[in-house]
Amino acid sequence: MSKLRIGVAQVPQTAELETNVRKALEFVERAAAEGIQLLCFPETHLPGYRVGMLTPEAPCEADALAEALDRIARSCRERLLGVIVGTEIPNPRAKPFNSAAVLDQQGERLAVHHKSRITPMDAKAYSTGTGPTLFEFKGVPMGLVICFEGFRFPETTRELARAGAKVVFHPQCNHFLPGMEWKLPVHEALLTARAAENTLYFVSANMSHPRNNCRSLIIGPDGLLMAASELGKEMLISAEVDTDLATHAFLQEDLEARMKALAEA
Repeated sequence: MSKLRIGVAQVPQTAELETNVRKALEFVERAAAEGIQLLCFPETHLPGYRVGMLTPEAPCEADALAEALDRIARSCRERLLGVIVGTEIPNPRAKPFNSAAVLDQQGERLAVHHKSRITPMDAKAYSTGTGPTLFEFKGVPMGLVICFEGFRFPETTRELARAGAKVVFHPQCNHFLPGMEWKLPVHEALLTARAAENTLYFVSANMSHPRNNCRSLIIGPDGLLMAASELGKEMLISAEVDTDLATHAFLQEDLEARMKALAEA
């Protein structure tokens, strides 16, 4: 299948798991009604972000988080919709992982990614995972990076592109702290670059907050915006992607593919 409708849920995040689960279920229902086939939620949507919302020492409610994911999986099966949802996974030897789970349209778990590049503030609350993570949805190779590792480490997306990913998802949680307004143009420029330099679709899902410093974006392989949220607003965005257009043109010595990507053909 080359054409898919991809969606992003820009939703508020709280310190209450039940509140966050209900919001996820609400947006799964909304997305299904709009024909979205794969919906991405923000980073740490289920538990809430440990830096600025919870505390780094807050317990990792593993059983409650697993049950929450099961509820979302049931909704996926009922509505034939796949999701990517931010959560956290306990690490028996250290702090929990900042994670994202991928569920298919039957609610089956396709992959779990642990954030592999963490900021100094993240390091107070989370363990470092390994990544990035490649998975396949409806026969299409896709990838997953979380927040910082997608913004500041282009090699993570490049690794996924070299592995064949046509769409890379980027749950993020930006941000609760004032004085970071300068990040808005920087963040969006970096995300645009990830799509354009790898000639793939890049889908970034931020939470909604009065002090957002990045919009949620769906970016095409040419680096142009296909859909964008409004800063701070709770909303659902979507776009139809044609994965045949994700050619990885600049990763190979194929002059014809490069000419097409550069609009020279």
